[in-house]
Amino acid sequence: MIEVFYFFYFQAVAIYMAFMPAYLRGLGLTGREISTVFAIPPLLALAVPLGWAALADRTRRHDRVLRIVVGGACLGFVPLLFARSFAAILIGWITYAMFSVSVGSLADALAVARVRAGAVYGRMRLWGSVGFVVAAVAFGAVLWSRNGARNAGADWLVPVAMWLALVAAFIAALPLRGTGEGSARPRAADVKALFAQPRLLLVLLAAALHWICLTPYNIYLGIFLRDLGLPPPLWGLAYATGTVAEVAVLALFRRLEARFPLDVLLAFAFAGSAVRWLAIAALDAPWALIAVQTLHGLSFGLFWSAAIALISATVPGSLRATGQALLIISINLGGAIGNAVTGRLYDATGPRLMFVLAAILEFAPLTVVILARHRLRARAGLVSSAP
Repeated sequence: MIEVFYFFYFQAVAIYMAFMPAYLRGLGLTGREISTVFAIPPLLALAVPLGWAALADRTRRHDRVLRIVVGGACLGFVPLLFARSFAAILIGWITYAMFSVSVGSLADALAVARVRAGAVYGRMRLWGSVGFVVAAVAFGAVLWSRNGARNAGADWLVPVAMWLALVAAFIAALPLRGTGEGSARPRAADVKALFAQPRLLLVLLAAALHWICLTPYNIYLGIFLRDLGLPPPLWGLAYATGTVAEVAVLALFRRLEARFPLDVLLAFAFAGSAVRWLAIAALDAPWALIAVQTLHGLSFGLFWSAAIALISATVPGSLRATGQALLIISINLGGAIGNAVTGRLYDATGPRLMFVLAAILEFAPLTVVILARHRLRARAGLVSSAP
């Protein structure tokens, strides 16, 4: 079941987001070095997922290609269990990311195939969020019990736990089988035609801009909480709070989609995210910082669900892995840009300015969605009034 795979894979994502940045900081890496390491996956994701997606679409064996990339990520991560210097970590991260950057798009391609067969994407994907919450809360408690307030971030158990979650995801991927694999093999002209679709270009542009704004959260929230002197259980609780809200949105998205246009939902996600980033920059109280993470239901849950729905409605079934790969490429382009800026800002000013700038920049994808909505409505009016 794809739900089991999501559950274990997003446990690895939880440790990656909530604890790996603080682990690297605990090893003595600077903000610029941490951002350099975390810039590797977005840079590789500008091209690598498209290659794996093309292989999956051409062979019509999305399940088999998913197992290859998850297995490669497991093997590629092994050197990071032992690396301690910046150079060794950077090399290991490149090896790991060559495979890991394609996992999400291939898993979503299998999920989208089930959506077209009548399943509900949110109900499948929410199990990834459940796995995220379990790992974030439980592993935060483990770190605290092992270290207390004493340099918990540098605990060697952090990379080990992430690797074990990847291994569990690989085992969960073994019984997966694709559906809808009998569709026609795509042609080069079919891929080219995707870029002539305004709705697809809209979601790709908006996704890239929004992901720039998510970079301070994705990489530096755990470090920010660590710098405030908060213990690891509260790092995990902050991420878990956001993910619980994400689960609620994923579960309710089908009802939201039935009542509101997808571009309106995207606009609401971007506006809510701007409020969230400003609140993080302004708050100091631990309870308030944790409570405001409920807006992650908008920043990720609503954004991701609407983006997936747009991709599913726009991309033909024979290119579903390619469509998901294009979405992954767009958000990782945003991540690469965000990483290039945030490390320098962290070293120079600390994390608060990063969140203020993220709040301001959220108006860019919001503007894209609003202008595109007006343009499409105007075009529809011209068509309806034509003789």
